[in-house]
Amino acid sequence: MYSTRDWTDLPLLPSIASRLGLIELLRFRAVCRDWYAASSVASAEIESSPDHEPWFLFYDDDNSPCTLVTEYFSEKYTIDVPELKGTKCLASCEGWLLLFCDGSMFFFCPLSRARIDIPGTFPHTDISNHVAILSAPPTSKDCVVGVISRTETEIKLHAIHRGDTSWTEHKLKSIFPRRIRYAAYHKEGFFFFDTTNLMVHFSIDESELRLMEVRYVKPGTEEQGITFRYNNEEEKNQMIELKEQLALEDMSQVSICGTTVSCNNARSNKMVPYENNRVSQKQGAWFQPRFHQISENQSW
Repeated sequence: MYSTRDWTDLPLLPSIASRLGLIELLRFRAVCRDWYAASSVASAEIESSPDHEPWFLFYDDDNSPCTLVTEYFSEKYTIDVPELKGTKCLASCEGWLLLFCDGSMFFFCPLSRARIDIPGTFPHTDISNHVAILSAPPTSKDCVVGVISRTETEIKLHAIHRGDTSWTEHKLKSIFPRRIRYAAYHKEGFFFFDTTNLMVHFSIDESELRLMEVRYVKPGTEEQGITFRYNNEEEKNQMIELKEQLALEDMSQVSICGTTVSCNNARSNKMVPYENNRVSQKQGAWFQPRFHQISENQSW
């Protein structure tokens, strides 16, 4: 007489999971609860690996399927992410997206579907030229969110610390002539850059906004600078390849959320640009392919 064994209880499952690519791992996890549990080690390894080149998530806000483009434009997938319906992406940090929808904001990991709500209502109901940045992932006790916007005569930044229930507003009477293209966090400060040589700096400790001029510092010099870089030529080529992958005639009609990429093998981290066009329903976000898992009672 032969003994039987549940097919979901195979001793080789964790080993199989560890050999899968990220998209295949997502499908593996969806089979059943046992396979989900067997993939925990492989998922944890993805979470602890920050050096992936960013992926691109493209979506309309009408709940249609999303397009996922992997690093170096090597693969393209169609996925359903209903949580993105009606949202606008303002920031991307280590696999987490900061999304705005109907006056509220929440953090969302598109690969694991983990969600963390920010308490209270954001002061603005209309999101136009807003760009946001996080000081740390939302699961960190040190997480602070800064959302900047501008008019012809004024710059505003709204900030909220983890554990707070309301946003604080900070103003600067100044002209910031161009749209914000890059955002970064460095040493207790938020930095926002336009396409010229201007930047806005917000000191978290001092709660102060300042308009500053950018000076470029060569690596290896004694002058101290923020450790971020960008490459205009690389960005142009990136948009050309992205346009081809998405089969779009005009990428200027897509509102794109940028991010920063940690580069442990380089002297500086990379800033991936924002393309801020909030009038469009077409949304895009660069994000680190991470698989964040949180407890059911996770709060912010």
